[in-house]
Amino acid sequence: MSKAISPLHQLVHTLSYGDAISTEVLALQRALRERGVPSEIFSINCHPKLKGQARHFSEIEGCEAADLILHYSLGSPLNDVYRGWTKGRRVLVYHNITPSLWYRSINSRVADDIEVGISELPHLCSVSDTIWADSHFNAQEIQVLGYEARVLDLLVDPGRWQASRNEPLYQSVVNTPGTQVLHVGRIAPNKRLEDVIKSFYFLRKYRDPEARLRLVGIDTDTELYSFSLRELAAYLGIGESVEFVGGLADDEVRAMYEASDVYLCMSEHEGFCLPLIEAMHFRLPIVAFAAGAVPATLGGAGILVSEKRHAEVGELLWRMTTDASLRDSVIARGIERVEAFTYERFSNRMATLVRDLHQAESTTRRSEACAI
Repeated sequence: MSKAISPLHQLVHTLSYGDAISTEVLALQRALRERGVPSEIFSINCHPKLKGQARHFSEIEGCEAADLILHYSLGSPLNDVYRGWTKGRRVLVYHNITPSLWYRSINSRVADDIEVGISELPHLCSVSDTIWADSHFNAQEIQVLGYEARVLDLLVDPGRWQASRNEPLYQSVVNTPGTQVLHVGRIAPNKRLEDVIKSFYFLRKYRDPEARLRLVGIDTDTELYSFSLRELAAYLGIGESVEFVGGLADDEVRAMYEASDVYLCMSEHEGFCLPLIEAMHFRLPIVAFAAGAVPATLGGAGILVSEKRHAEVGELLWRMTTDASLRDSVIARGIERVEAFTYERFSNRMATLVRDLHQAESTTRRSEACAI
């Protein structure tokens, strides 16, 4: 990179602990700084575990000339900051917007923020010097609006997994009798955790009465949905075998990945689904519903199902733990697939995108078809 490259600062609504967007934000900052590019993170909210790693977004107005990245996934006051930025180039990183229909009956405030985010997206694209998307699936959504988005895939960030696994937690899970089924991610309605629970029900009822399901993730803003899942598990008579773990530290999440037997994803809307590549990284075989970006993220690894036949999914979970040949094959494909998401590839791709940002006036021209 040229010595003349401007600082490249990042705007993110919430710098969370362990979620996909924040994983990319922190990895981007690290990669930029390694290449001599000054980079600060500005946010509205910051998780206590990341205190000191982000500055309040109001401070950005005091910055000198700098290029600016907006990580975009919902309506936010950051959008106004980005629109009015005149001190450098603007880069929109599109992380997908979950349709509001998933949230309208769960949390109307979140649904309203989503709809604002959807309505503001076209204009934010128009004022951007370039657009990046964290998956081809998300890039296609930008293309529908008449703009080009270049792909910067998410990654398995080694910085997150430097610490050893939490050994007491690992031993607790690995020494628990029965099949250990795992799901990692926010307790969110688009992830269709009711289908995870229903599939697990058939595994436990007909194949393994000692099986356990652990749902790792927070339910902030989705408490009503979380409550309905607990009611469902109780109604099915498996409440004691379904554990709502909540948010965990990285060493604890690692212990869960390494101690579990199979990962189950029944989501119907994903822009990427970072836990899938994390599961493959930790050699955990995956069964997933083929929706959204999930098939592209898996890239032939894991077992995809095209219909939600819960009894058959439950049987597949059982086979994944008892058929050594099938299990080994799925794990091997996962290990191969995760090589596409290394930090080195991410950093090199980022360097290319930043170089091109400074060599072109704009890469976000409307398509001829849209202009007609």
